[in-house]
Amino acid sequence: MPSTSALARLAQAFAIWLVLSLLAGCASQAVAPTQTSVPPAAQHRFATLQAVQSFDVEAKLAVQYAGKGYTARLEWQHSPALDTLRIFSPLGQQVALIERSAHSVTLTDQSGNTHQAADVSSLTAQLLGWRLPLTGLSQWILGAPHINSPFQASYLAQGEPARLMQDQWQIDYDDYREVQLQGVQSSLPHITRLQQQDVRLKLVIQHW
Repeated sequence: MPSTSALARLAQAFAIWLVLSLLAGCASQAVAPTQTSVPPAAQHRFATLQAVQSFDVEAKLAVQYAGKGYTARLEWQHSPALDTLRIFSPLGQQVALIERSAHSVTLTDQSGNTHQAADVSSLTAQLLGWRLPLTGLSQWILGAPHINSPFQASYLAQGEPARLMQDQWQIDYDDYREVQLQGVQSSLPHITRLQQQDVRLKLVIQHW
């Protein structure tokens, strides 16, 4: 039969484990906020933007990664079924054509060679050296989170996000402007900054 001191030690160990378990539970809840943490103005805005299924956008793109950096121009046609992105050098040469459909993801490089991968992020990491988070970006560029994973955000007075945290990306917004897309009138970000580890992307909208 265990001694009284041994039982006391077991009780103490159980109490410590219980406290640590409760703390871990609180921490996990803080990482994944529920929809109720979103202000009403932001909830209305996000619901409105979900109606924007397609868009065409032109933007200046700045990329920094691994101590390197360059600028480019981006033309992006987006729909639920297809994404077509063309990346041009500052001199106007097309350096990459990225196409995503329900069946494939391809990148055609400056030499005309075509490459394939499971997703755009993997493909751009392999061939360009930096990750383009296309799945989230189609919503982030509108100033909204996508619906497939938890997010955290801080908001401006009218419900626009000042910062989003989703899929291990930090997205910061500078300067919202009124835009009409697909019959939806809303304030959309003029400048979007994204960061994940050593990759920094900056998009400055030129035309919707």
